[in-house]
Amino acid sequence: MTHRVKEILSWYGSDNPGTLTNLARLLNHGKLAGTGKVVMLPVDQGFEHGPASSFAPNPPAYDPRYHFELAIAAGCNAYAAP
Repeated sequence: MTHRVKEILSWYGSDNPGTLTNLARLLNHGKLAGTGKVVMLPVDQGFEHGPASSFAPNPPAYDPRYHFELAIAAGCNAYAAP
């Protein structure tokens, strides 16, 4: 674990161990692993701004697997969906 990640985790000393573990996992994965920075791909899967109402047709976006595969391919630290 890098010094930067340890420093960030120290700011959350009052949180429970499970929360700290999950935060450490986020900070230690993806292209920015260990830097203290996090990139998350937020996806609503059509509830508000899905593929039908975006600027261009994107049929693959109707498949829920598409979104997390996109996050992995982009090297995101996390994927957030409802």
